[in-house]
Amino acid sequence: SMEGSMLTISFGDWMELPGLTFKEWAASKRRNTKSDRVTPEEIACYYKHYVKVMGLQKNFRDNVYITSVSRLYRGKDDEGRSQLDEDMSAQHLEGEDGQKSVIKRNWEIRGYQRATDGSHVPFCLFAENVALATGTFDSPARLQVEGEDFPFVLHSMSDFGAAISKGK
Repeated sequence: SMEGSMLTISFGDWMELPGLTFKEWAASKRRNTKSDRVTPEEIACYYKHYVKVMGLQKNFRDNVYITSVSRLYRGKDDEGRSQLDEDMSAQHLEGEDGQKSVIKRNWEIRGYQRATDGSHVPFCLFAENVALATGTFDSPARLQVEGEDFPFVLHSMSDFGAAISKGK
């Protein structure tokens, strides 16, 4: 919704995606990037191109609105859970090599996708992890919701990066 003639203050590394720098992308479009300032349209085109180049289309949907995110089971350890909880929270898949693997489905995400005719198409999907990003790099937003202070809720990119590198 930003005006097309507006320019970013600075297109820094923090806006680039891994494996394809903005300058590489701009060069492929025959755009000379003498300045670090770019338009919102250029950024949007770069991000859309990245999704296509990296083969990530299956992970993205346009006009989607999330209405709820719920944990399927609660508890600090697995000992108190019933078999029903276990069945709901894991899906057993057999790979091409015949090995069975488990995909945990800890979260239920509900919402709808707005169709071109304006109607709403509801959906429900399950995920092992959910990430919600709000605020900015130097000023994370607090949502004032239950669970915001849980140990697995992080409020800075450096904490998030450290958790990822430790496999948490």
